[in-house]
Amino acid sequence: MSFVHSASIPVVEAREVVKDYGEGPTTFRALKGVNFHADRGEFVILSGPSGSGKTTLISILGCVLKATSGTVRVLDDVISDVAESELPKLRLAYVGFIFQGHNLIMSMTAQENVAIMLALRGWNATDAAKEAARLLSLVEIGDKLKSLPGDLSGGQRQRVSIARCIAGNPPIVLADEPTASLDAQTGQLVTELLHNLAKKRGHTVVTVTHDNRIFHFADRIVHIEDGQITQEKDSHS
Repeated sequence: MSFVHSASIPVVEAREVVKDYGEGPTTFRALKGVNFHADRGEFVILSGPSGSGKTTLISILGCVLKATSGTVRVLDDVISDVAESELPKLRLAYVGFIFQGHNLIMSMTAQENVAIMLALRGWNATDAAKEAARLLSLVEIGDKLKSLPGDLSGGQRQRVSIARCIAGNPPIVLADEPTASLDAQTGQLVTELLHNLAKKRGHTVVTVTHDNRIFHFADRIVHIEDGQITQEKDSHS
């Protein structure tokens, strides 16, 4: 997957995005005309209280959910126009996810957990195993290739999750509360890895978090509340 696209548009963008759950009188509007963008090499933090719409927004940006209305663009493709059945293919092409709970397959080694994502992206088994080993070394756990998730610390499991996320080089990395279950020091180290994905590898990284200890890593902090973006600022200003 190449990062090449029109320089005049963001890597990922939402315009006037609305997301409703349910129908009729029980409809809940989770997003209320949200505008959002993130550029190549940018590290953006989405903050806000529980239930504010943060996870819904990254699920739409990440081709997991389809917006009720509005425009969603990834690179040069308007993904809001595609059928819901096409979302998994787009997700595989464009997006890597990192979750609070790691979502690793417990019966697979660290190397196998990364290699399976490469297999899904069309790699043969031999090349996938080699690349998985390289990626695990990149996140500084190259000595844990054959370890099962149950034998790893929380921080090590999150590093496996990051390696799996970037397997196949998707342009967009979306992280949902990646430090929530980690101690302060480990959370800082994991966030530094995410920051480096943006600054050294050119990924567009959007992280949902309540953890204000990591806000200083961000280029921008976007605050969302009650389904609307209420504040946006440069974290270094």
